[in-house]
Amino acid sequence: MIRQTALFLLALILILFAKAEVGVLAGARAGFTLTHIRKFSPPPGFSKRIGLGSDIAGVLRIDFNKFIGIQTEIEFIQKGQAWKLKTDSAKYVGKLVANYVQFPLLAVGRIGNEKIKGLLFLGPYFAYWTGGYYQNSTTIDKQTKHEDNEKYLFTKNDMRFDVGLTTGLGADFKIGKGWIELAARHNLGLLSMTKKNSCLPKVYNCNFSLSVGYIYTIK
Repeated sequence: MIRQTALFLLALILILFAKAEVGVLAGARAGFTLTHIRKFSPPPGFSKRIGLGSDIAGVLRIDFNKFIGIQTEIEFIQKGQAWKLKTDSAKYVGKLVANYVQFPLLAVGRIGNEKIKGLLFLGPYFAYWTGGYYQNSTTIDKQTKHEDNEKYLFTKNDMRFDVGLTTGLGADFKIGKGWIELAARHNLGLLSMTKKNSCLPKVYNCNFSLSVGYIYTIK
């Protein structure tokens, strides 16, 4: 599915390049992620909870006409999972923060006027797991808090490459030669974080992100 989508987008780029005068825009965006790992089982006694992370990207977009374009990015994004246990007087929270460098290749549909445009994003992403850490914290009687971080150490069972599908909605607001962009996206991982020959359970990245950015016309 991902391969077919990528080939379709490449064919679309070639066709539109041949028939249209393109506009090229560049910029950056930043935001945060709400993240969890699909099919993840928390430690005994703990329950799953949503984790928080960062999402920062450099953006390049090619607009083929007023309605359609393609956007690619170099993105630093944090994924992972959190879990918690609450007793009468104490709360224990743990989480895995996984750092990825991600390269989305998105078709962008636009509709609106010269001041405000609605956006639709759809396409594959390709990502590489660069590192991460575990964080554990303990709160007693809502006062005393102990927190420690531990670097994540990769093993032969880890699948560091990830491929998935990105969908999203957003809006562009015209400011000078560029646009302020607000966007909400969903990234659905399709490769397990553990290798096929591993005896570990198959688990998958999944996250929702909100971001604000600015892109400006360079051509």
